[in-house]
Amino acid sequence: MTSRVTFSGMSSTPADTGVMLSPLWKEHDAEHGFADPLLELIAARFRLLGEPVRLKILAALATGERNVGELVRLSGAGQPNVSKHLAALAQGGLIKRHKVGTSIYYAVADPAVYTLCDVVCASVQQRIAQEAQALGIEAVPSPMQKEQSVTEHRQL
Repeated sequence: MTSRVTFSGMSSTPADTGVMLSPLWKEHDAEHGFADPLLELIAARFRLLGEPVRLKILAALATGERNVGELVRLSGAGQPNVSKHLAALAQGGLIKRHKVGTSIYYAVADPAVYTLCDVVCASVQQRIAQEAQALGIEAVPSPMQKEQSVTEHRQL
């Protein structure tokens, strides 16, 4: 069984990467679809995740809270750019902040965002693997896949 590295850094197997639908997503008016205000909220959440710097910030926050300096270093983006994206993520309810002395620390406010990112990452990885296979190219395993392979080999 192959494993995938998820957005949050945890490994997953294909069996647990299925999309879990919330009751709101499944239970809509079949004739009229979703209410426009609900669709606007959903679209706004997806727009928040449409920026690579924001995804880097969220990935950095997966291991715990961090200050702006740490996020600048980990994202490779400039401080003004990171601050702008932090403000957008906070306004969208994905992250929260608190002050300790003169530093402001950021943390994930809605961990469900990692489930969404994990589903998207697994789908992208699967598509890349399929395209590589179609071209006869061996897919390069991720560091997590290499580690799991070594662990499985030791258990044999």
